[in-house]
Order: sequence, then structure tokens, then C-alpha cells
Amino acid sequence: MIHEWRSYRLKPGAAGDYLALLAERGLPLVTRHLPLMGYWLAETGPLNTIHHLWSYADWAERESRRAALAQEEGWTRGFIPAAFALVDAQQNRFLRLDRASPRFHAALAGRLRAHAAPAPGAALFAPDCAALVIGAEPAGAEALWQPVSGDARGPVALMPRSAEPVPAAPQPGRHVILRPLAFSPL
Repeated sequence: MIHEWRSYRLKPGAAGDYLALLAERGLPLVTRHLPLMGYWLAETGPLNTIHHLWSYADWAERESRRAALAQEEGWTRGFIPAAFALVDAQQNRFLRLDRASPRFHAALAGRLRAHAAPAPGAALFAPDCAALVIGAEPAGAEALWQPVSGDARGPVALMPRSAEPVPAAPQPGRHVILRPLAFSPL
């Protein structure tokens, strides 16, 4: 499988607008085609950064799904021009899964589920935060990957959601608290 971790640095102050636009207009279009695993806003580390994870069976699936999304006029002429005006930089990396929790495997089994736009007034974020750890292999990770293309720093770990995501003591590697969007499977 190919696990694609994308990170977008947004213009300062643009996160709320970008994420509302994504939830209302982009989410139903992108998840009709791409296999969503997670979507988060960084609470620590580089701020104004969103992270999202997509998991494909192989390169051929990635190519065909992205080509189908590119045919969606609402995506190419609606969401992309509006949303990408709010983006300063993008980074992409492909990861190979080393180990994963049952929760990750459940999300993987449902990766092709299309998501509707949230109801008006629905919460944009989930209540508990997760964490991204780069450069260490912490115990209890939802998933642990090795980078195979893009930024080679690794390993990369996604820690489970928690009501208290701040570590009690310094941790090895780079630790970033992630606030999941309400629709995020992980």
C-alpha cells in the first residue's frame, strides 16, 4: 500500500476559512474519489498547518482515483481555486506501514467511504487530539511508517487521540499535537 501524508502550510489566520471550505465544499467531492484516513490541524510545531492522510492499494489506484477527481468541475473550478488561494506551501511524502493498531486497520477498511458535508452548525473538530511523532518509534502508536519518498526523516508515528495529548515528559523525535476534524476517521 501507499500511505500519502500531505502537509499544507496555510496563510496566517486562514485555517478556519480553509477548513470550513473543505468541510462544506471539498469533502463531498474529494472523498467520492480519494481514500481518506485522517485530517488534522497542527496545534504545536509549525502553526497554520494542516495534515491529511490518504491510503491507496498501489500506484495504479492512486493514479486512477486522482484522475477521476480531476474530472470533477466542482473540485477543479470551485474548491481548488478558492482553497489554494489560502495555502502558502505544500509537502508530500509516501510512507510504508510498519505496524498499526486495530483502530487503524478499521479506518483502512473504511477508507473508500464518501463523506457528506457536515450539517450546518455541526462541530468542525473532534473533541480529543492526536499527535504526530517524527524521528522516533513510540509505543502505543495507531500507526508507524517509514518514509519511502519525499521528506526522508522518519520514522513517522500517529499517536491515538487523547483528552490530554501533551506528553508528561520530553519525548524523542519531533512531537506535534494534531486536532482532528470531526469527519476524520483517525
